[in-house]
Amino acid sequence: MIIHALAVDYDGTIAQHGQVGTTTAAALARVRESGRRLLLVTGRMLPDLRNACPDLDRMFDAVVAENGGLLYLPARREVRTLGDPPEAALVEALRLRGVRFDLGSSIVATDEPYAEAALAAIRETGVERTLVFNKGSLMLLPGGVTKGTGLLAALTTFELSPHNLCGIGDAENDHALLALCECSVAVADAVPALRERADHVTRGKGPAGVVEFIEEHVVADAAALVGGLARHHLTLGRTASGESVTIPAHGSGLLVIGPSATGKSTLTGVVVERLVYAQRSFCLLDPEGDHETLTELEGVVALGGKSHRTLPTADELRQLLRQPSARLVLNLSGLTMAEKVVYATQALGAVAAARSASGLPHWLIVDEADHIAPAEGSSAAELLRRGSESLMLITLAAERLAPDVRRGVSAVASTELSSHSRRRGRAAHARRGGPDEDRQRCRARQVPGGAARGAAPPARTQVRRGRAAARSQLLFPRAPGGAQSSRGEPQAVLRAGRGRRRGDVGAPPEARRLLGVDAEPDQGRRAGRRGRGRRA
Repeated sequence: MIIHALAVDYDGTIAQHGQVGTTTAAALARVRESGRRLLLVTGRMLPDLRNACPDLDRMFDAVVAENGGLLYLPARREVRTLGDPPEAALVEALRLRGVRFDLGSSIVATDEPYAEAALAAIRETGVERTLVFNKGSLMLLPGGVTKGTGLLAALTTFELSPHNLCGIGDAENDHALLALCECSVAVADAVPALRERADHVTRGKGPAGVVEFIEEHVVADAAALVGGLARHHLTLGRTASGESVTIPAHGSGLLVIGPSATGKSTLTGVVVERLVYAQRSFCLLDPEGDHETLTELEGVVALGGKSHRTLPTADELRQLLRQPSARLVLNLSGLTMAEKVVYATQALGAVAAARSASGLPHWLIVDEADHIAPAEGSSAAELLRRGSESLMLITLAAERLAPDVRRGVSAVASTELSSHSRRRGRAAHARRGGPDEDRQRCRARQVPGGAARGAAPPARTQVRRGRAAARSQLLFPRAPGGAQSSRGEPQAVLRAGRGRRRGDVGAPPEARRLLGVDAEPDQGRRAGRRGRGRRA
């Protein structure tokens, strides 16, 4: 499950004229029934909100009130003030200027016509307050307090990540709310600036738009919507023409294959760096201790190895993985081969349990994956199936992996140069009028939809790791005639996963042939006609 929480604004979003309708309340209830958290984020003060929404405690898991200045947890009857209380000097200055206002735990609430007087009072007293407008209302908030900061405090309470959050709003003060969310939504009648920055705008206005989004996207996990958000894709490098090479942050099944010392660890390090930069969590199983240097990256912790450090038990690992900031490298090099398989299987079970509860860790990375899920099968293979969360497997060759694991791969990166060079030679020979078999190999790379859907020859791409500037070359499908890779440098050829339509599952035909699995059902007839002469 990608979406584990939904955050909603109150007035103008789920409520009209201060009231939540029956249809809207039923839709909101379905969110919680689906196992997701429902969070209310509003500028209202809590007593006022209770009067307007008597079922507040029953409807929501958490309430962020006062535009981020207060957090209320109904199940615990706990109220937390998240900002400084209104300063006495400011209150007196506002009164002297005839400003009508209400005081909350942190907020000073007034109306937009008093904006100039409020700003003068802030300047006179020298306090740190921010003016936030909301459709005719005006809020004076402690410095740094927003709907986003309050929402983050609520997520932290439930050990959830913003990368597993959708948010819906309608007004000026909802910008900070939507900025925190993995998927930001504006209702159809939201202010223009909010509609422009949102990832999705509903067809319906106000509460009708909320019901629409819940029924069409949230209950279905918003997989197609979130997976298609290019702003979350991880950039691995750029082609010679400057085009970014990316993979989706959610639902990716990346397989890295190639002989030893050809750049697999470099490419793995690049992916980890991008995850750290994007503040996503991961767990990396490292059977040979090849990734200890990743601890140089912010927040990355390595456990195990041959030193005094010990590997966490399954229960300890589940506790660690519940943290949204967890970035773990589990070094199994101090174990025997049999012990590695046993421990890895237990660790994969802990990862599966954590992901089911909260979507964490966002990425599971398994080096030497054929040790854990060999072609002949193992109990761990079932735990390596790709779901809505992302999976990265590293091995010498695809055929070493269990068939069920290979079927979950959506993109393949190969660091082997020789076979790629041979395939390029055959394709060039076919273009010069070589044997029919070679021409068939060249034609087989073309699929309906053209080069943009991953059928064209790969193009050279450069990736760079951190300050050390370690380099590898990444080849990714692009239009014919693009720059080609040079010899003597680590290479990776992404065989699938680019340009696929939203909602597509599994690897495109070429990657599936490379992985040694059957073509997808709707491609079987074409596969039969094209025969064996295809580039793998």
